[in-house]
Amino acid sequence: MAVSKRGKTWHIKNRVFGKQVGVGTRAKFKAEAERIEMAILTACGAGDYRSLDPASRETCVRMFQNQGWQMPPDLTPAEPVREELTLWKAIELCLTYPGVRDSGNRERHEQSFAHLVEKWRKDRPVKAIWIPQIKEYLIHRVNAGAAPSTVNKEKAALSKMFQVLMEVRHVDVNPAKLVKNLSEKSGEREVYLSLQDFYEILDRLPQWIRPIAVTAYHTGMRRGEVLGLTRKHVNLDNRIMLLRPEDVKEGKWKRVPIHRDLIPTLSDVMKVQAIGNDKIFLVRGKSPYPDSLKNPWNKAVKAIGLDPAPRFHELRHTWKTNAMRSGMDQEIRERILGHWNRSKNVNERYGRISDADLVRAVDGLTFDHGETEILVATR
Repeated sequence: MAVSKRGKTWHIKNRVFGKQVGVGTRAKFKAEAERIEMAILTACGAGDYRSLDPASRETCVRMFQNQGWQMPPDLTPAEPVREELTLWKAIELCLTYPGVRDSGNRERHEQSFAHLVEKWRKDRPVKAIWIPQIKEYLIHRVNAGAAPSTVNKEKAALSKMFQVLMEVRHVDVNPAKLVKNLSEKSGEREVYLSLQDFYEILDRLPQWIRPIAVTAYHTGMRRGEVLGLTRKHVNLDNRIMLLRPEDVKEGKWKRVPIHRDLIPTLSDVMKVQAIGNDKIFLVRGKSPYPDSLKNPWNKAVKAIGLDPAPRFHELRHTWKTNAMRSGMDQEIRERILGHWNRSKNVNERYGRISDADLVRAVDGLTFDHGETEILVATR
């Protein structure tokens, strides 16, 4: 037996298989190094390495590697059995992945995933989802009455899931990207909701939804952007709401001016705060899900007899029309909506619009610009 210390490492040196062999150990004490040495000599002599403890096994493996000897089967680590990746596990991985977990589209993805799970079930293997299955899913959803735009959002959520799986090396290809979106031209809508009809709908909405609808009507913000507002986003003194890239669909910083008529509504809702929740729109201390607005909104619209029925999202369209008819500068209008950088050349994108410019523009916004108009393209 030969155990010696070199620097901070205990080395063992002995004759193994007729050859003088030395190897360093991870032992902290001489006695431990001696134990490792004896265990290796015993295993090599018997040709049985199954009883080696982890420290002795690790040293023995390095000894074989250093000498270039063929590794005995008992020392070769078994390939880990990889559990089959199911749709449900893939969804959980996606929703907790950085960039998705705190994304403003997370709730939209959750809703889309619910439909995917309803069709394919939680335990469906991800490897069983390929182009034919995705195409069949799109047809199934349209036949079930879902709008093409909704189905395309669900495909986008599936594509995001596969993108995450590619980044963590679970899959090599994103099949959702290989499937074309459905055409959304049939069923396209042009909607303008009159001020009178908006207030009639508002009167018929539950109390908890009213400030959400008023905020959407006065800002042109998307439903998810409104529901995602926190106290950090809202500056009532400067009358600006600052949304981060992860809070908006476009993935860019966005400033939304607060109309003077909206100040009382925001002031009221911000008086109430829940422990551990910084959102400004709360129902029993929790932020409502986007889909929770759908039924109350539809009931209120039906009650005043509008047919076709305007959707909650079309308050955004109404804001754009009101801004245009109020004479708001197009670039400011598009910047507030979040579309300002679309189809713009370099010179147009570099114009600086200050917070004061935005507030001044929104103060000129009026809301009574005609009767309700709802035009729906037919198939």
